[in-house]
Amino acid sequence: MKRNAVTLTLIGLCLIIGLVAALTILSPSTTADADAVSTANQLYAMGHYAEAAKILEQLVTQGVQDSIVFYNLGNAYYQQNDLGRAILNYQRAVRLAPRDGDIKANLQLAREQAVDLFPDETTGPVDSLANITRNWLTLNETAVVALSLWFVLGFLLLVWRQLGPGAARTGTKYVLIVAAALLALTGLLLGSRLYTENAQPDGVVVADAVAVSSEPGELNTTEFSLHSGTEINIAETNGDWIRLEMPDGAAQSWIPLEAVEMVADDSGRS
Repeated sequence: MKRNAVTLTLIGLCLIIGLVAALTILSPSTTADADAVSTANQLYAMGHYAEAAKILEQLVTQGVQDSIVFYNLGNAYYQQNDLGRAILNYQRAVRLAPRDGDIKANLQLAREQAVDLFPDETTGPVDSLANITRNWLTLNETAVVALSLWFVLGFLLLVWRQLGPGAARTGTKYVLIVAAALLALTGLLLGSRLYTENAQPDGVVVADAVAVSSEPGELNTTEFSLHSGTEINIAETNGDWIRLEMPDGAAQSWIPLEAVEMVADDSGRS
């Protein structure tokens, strides 16, 4: 029995070390330079919104992933009446801090001023699953929960196999079943988040106005126009054009890529 306890202790320590290492990888530190943020805040307080935005944009270009930076950047653009870039940066801030009430409030305020209410087709079962965690956990936090449950499940399985027949083994078995069910559920939620954020990327129109065409190209028929701040789902990219996710049976709708910025783009900005 003593030998089994030593074995479990060593295995437990190894699992904990592996978990800590994995959490460190999943939660990289990308804190913004405090002096730069302070300077931007001072410029913002003096009403120099463009200058404040320029400093914050430089931080973002450097790869900073900080909800405060994106939130302040959204505020700076909002004060310049740049609704598209305000909503864009509030969206990026929400992804990093989904439980922050101030960010959500400012995002909602900006959304209420948007001219266009673009149809949201993300109402399928996968999207519904993704929305369960989207409002209170980041994607990384969801992954951390799933990973933690995986390590717990592995340790419980080892404990169960080491225990002899009796109440302790039976109790561990039931805990093991619960942990397995929670892991399966969390894995499903994580998978739905990964799918929706990669297969249906979000974008925001940042041009003052953009004509929506039936086919990619400047000379095609214009269906309607979208204005700054319109939030869209991207169905396809074709060169310098993107196709919007439209209601079932609706005509294809294309807009120039330059008129849109992705909430999570290829540069790793968010």
